[in-house]
Amino acid sequence: MSSDTFDLVVAGSGAAGLAAAVIARSKGMRVLIVEKTGLIGGTTSYSGGVVWVPDSRQNVESGLDDSVEQAKRYLDSIITTPHEREARHMYLERGAEAFAYLESVTGPLFYVRESNSPDYYPDAEGASKKGRAMTPISCDGRKLGARFPDIRPPLPEMSLFGRQMLELKDVYHLLNARRSARSAFHALRLLLRDVRDRLFYSGYGRGTRLTNGNALVANLYQSVLAQDIPVLRNTPLVDLVKDGGRVVGVVIEQGGSRRTIQAKRGVILATGGFGWSKQFRDDFMDDVPFGFSATSPDSTGDGIEVAMTSGAKLDRGNVDGAFWAPVSVAKRRDGSIARFPHLMADRAKPGLIAVNKDGRRFFNEAENYHDFVRAMIGRLGNEDQQPVHLICDANYLRKYAFGAVPPLSSERRRAVRSGYLIEAATIEALAAQIGVAAATLEDTVARVNRDADLGVDSEFGKGSSAYNRYLGDPTHAPNPCVGPVGKAPFYAVRVHAGDIGTTYGLAADRHSRVLSTDGAPIDGLYACGNDRNSIMAGFYPAGGITIGPALTFAYLAVMHALAK
Repeated sequence: MSSDTFDLVVAGSGAAGLAAAVIARSKGMRVLIVEKTGLIGGTTSYSGGVVWVPDSRQNVESGLDDSVEQAKRYLDSIITTPHEREARHMYLERGAEAFAYLESVTGPLFYVRESNSPDYYPDAEGASKKGRAMTPISCDGRKLGARFPDIRPPLPEMSLFGRQMLELKDVYHLLNARRSARSAFHALRLLLRDVRDRLFYSGYGRGTRLTNGNALVANLYQSVLAQDIPVLRNTPLVDLVKDGGRVVGVVIEQGGSRRTIQAKRGVILATGGFGWSKQFRDDFMDDVPFGFSATSPDSTGDGIEVAMTSGAKLDRGNVDGAFWAPVSVAKRRDGSIARFPHLMADRAKPGLIAVNKDGRRFFNEAENYHDFVRAMIGRLGNEDQQPVHLICDANYLRKYAFGAVPPLSSERRRAVRSGYLIEAATIEALAAQIGVAAATLEDTVARVNRDADLGVDSEFGKGSSAYNRYLGDPTHAPNPCVGPVGKAPFYAVRVHAGDIGTTYGLAADRHSRVLSTDGAPIDGLYACGNDRNSIMAGFYPAGGITIGPALTFAYLAVMHALAK
């Protein structure tokens, strides 16, 4: 084996790994990033890239009336277990500092949207109805030049024509282009951008305007390249090197050969959790079927596995092992499989309902995706509701996206032909296709339509909270989340209990040092991102509570390693 020496080795190139490397290099460390795939970005590239950072510079400048103490009250009121409470408070106390330092190195990465998502439980103590989330600043991918193809592409279903990435405001304007001159102009600009990319920048293979998590990855990667931080792609992490109990390096594999890399100040694991490790899922989460994760298919628990082999503890103290999301499965034109997470675009809109195995509604469709799946799998004091289908009518499909199907007649027809979208002329016929009693489904729809006339969901309160209404249609009155299901043909999509990441991870302390099975810190070994146990203990209080802590604990890990 050949040998090289660095101060710090970072395993993984998602947001956490890239941020850790950039911060470490800015502090004078010699850093190496190892990435097992040929692509940079991990699951961050698929995500919205949103971060939840109370008292951040951007939130203060936006005029948000907030404080760390108020945020503590919110988390303490929502997260009903003391597990990871110290780490949560550490995150709140140091998060703004971490982000300020990171942006002092990289330049601005995030902004606060004019219309921002409320916290997911907006009526809880300490909640903010204006939200504490920040969104990645979009990136012109052409700045990466020849390194543009290094970035893992987003899910095509999240892009215009499968090419041009969109921000939330873009989706709003596209859906309202027929009703608003302002929205029509905005949509025209998006179309012209796509035409320009096809004509003049076709070599990039997709749209050059990067948004959301893809933009965050690209902006961080630009800093990695600017600081000449070496990145070894197609280089899996095989093992850790220890000396007297301290982690002093890694063993990697390149082209079939193994190589030892020394890490004088430590190793940071940021390989993305185990969403696609069947072994880990079978061992620790076998009550939820495998195969419906919306994470990167390369998130197979590599970092967690090598750490456990070296005596690290897997923390299973969370109330749930994953950040849940309803996921539908579609076949793309190229034959690949799309696992589409139904996060914020469709379930809250008026005219959509979710029904269970009996053909009845079972939960407020506009609530957050994590709780929606908890209701699906019987984690809210109820029984398992599966199989679950989302249902809408022809009017809905003309106005809104329905899972992976945009409001375009050509895409609707293709989705029906592929079997992704179930179509029927009547509710009775739809019931037969999804396997529920016709009388029950007809009764469910009749009740929804009676409520729609009044603008009130009498059964589950859809549209009753600030969070629900934020995701609804602001042009639909009197309730932006409640509408009829009455115009034939009718449609259904099957959704599964999927996830957008695992919460179980390596036990770690407030500095993100990995803990051994006896509870002692393993000197020289750190974990962040989904390799670290979630500090939210299996709860999901707001959008951005995965990447926010990921970047914060990347910073804290580097600061601790620097002091060694």
